[in-house]
Amino acid sequence: MSIDNLELIPLSGLIGSPVLDRAGERLGRVEDVIVRLREGGYPPVTGLRVRIGGRRVFVPADQLGSLGLGRVTLSGETFNLLRFERRPGEVLLKEDVLDRKLINVEAGRLVNANDVALARIGNRWRVMGVDTSPRRLFWRLLPGRPRRPLDPRSVIDWSGVEPFVGHVPTARLLLPLRRLKRLHPAQIADLVEAASHEQGEEIIDAVHADPELEADVFEELDSEHQVEFLRNRSDEEAAKVLAEMGPDDAADLITELEQERRAKILTLLPAKQQAKVRGLLAYNPETAGGLMSPDFVSVSPETTVGTALQKVKRADLSMQALTTVFVVEAEQLLRGSVPLPALLSADATESVSALVESSTPPKLRVDADLADVALFMTDYNATAAPVTDSAGRMLGVITVDDLLEAMLPEEWRRRAEAAASE
Repeated sequence: MSIDNLELIPLSGLIGSPVLDRAGERLGRVEDVIVRLREGGYPPVTGLRVRIGGRRVFVPADQLGSLGLGRVTLSGETFNLLRFERRPGEVLLKEDVLDRKLINVEAGRLVNANDVALARIGNRWRVMGVDTSPRRLFWRLLPGRPRRPLDPRSVIDWSGVEPFVGHVPTARLLLPLRRLKRLHPAQIADLVEAASHEQGEEIIDAVHADPELEADVFEELDSEHQVEFLRNRSDEEAAKVLAEMGPDDAADLITELEQERRAKILTLLPAKQQAKVRGLLAYNPETAGGLMSPDFVSVSPETTVGTALQKVKRADLSMQALTTVFVVEAEQLLRGSVPLPALLSADATESVSALVESSTPPKLRVDADLADVALFMTDYNATAAPVTDSAGRMLGVITVDDLLEAMLPEEWRRRAEAAASE
């Protein structure tokens, strides 16, 4: 549904407006507009909260006649003066949405609801969008300003935004996971970092229903927010998050936790993950050993191209880690590597050893520092660099995104967080 051809009524034009009966007699004034949020669609108005004398009363939607700038007229001859009480699932637009942050799902950033657009669709009033322009906020705050229509060009369609409702006492809703999953985990992490703690918790609670996505988001968070959101979780809950993360990211996060929690959470990890994390914790975090992941795709020299490609397809690794297949002999001795494009263009029956270009494959020592890692990956145009011990046994791989994350200055991270909240 397009909002371009609708007559949009601003919430700010209704709040404080007189409520009139059919004869034009003033009954009270509008305090708030009540809607029921649902996943998908445009939320229907269920009624108004109206101040009549010293009482707050509920005026149901079926008794609303016309809504306009500075005026509300009821449709019936009489109406019941029911005392207002929130019902489960109801949200007050002024109290719960106006001047608060929302998620612009299409853009993957936070915006401010400087006004809310309503329109009549059939026989129902509905929320159609939000005005996020600073001009709208400025106009609303002008003393003695007349009520002003909305500029449709500044209104974001409601289908493209998602409000936070954790602060609403009767909402009983979570941010819909289906909509958040449209975003990349890094975008979700940016939202968490740009939001308040309560809003960030609401996003984390929503992605908790998808453990893999939750782990991906935690991997993208800065260490301060990682620790912040694990602080209020039990050791068992924290271990479940770390179990879904890559072992290198899990090791980094464990070192950021309080000393007294580290050993307990580590012992709660699955045995295979625990062994990998313990191994990584033995290395200085500023060296290749501290940067690497022990997860990579490796095959023996006699493996066929077809079998190697099947192993790539089955591997649950990042795209950067899948760009290279490493050829290892007995005891994980590195023989060489084959770029994925070379495998894709080769005959499926050919052995991977025929595609290895060098008999002395380039590799990083486990104790190489960050500068050496950067020079190595630059010199060899590597998206995934092998890390070996002194005997040439392959221990792990460093991907280009791991290197960039390690080298990214802290002030650049803050700049990215600020851009996400604009």
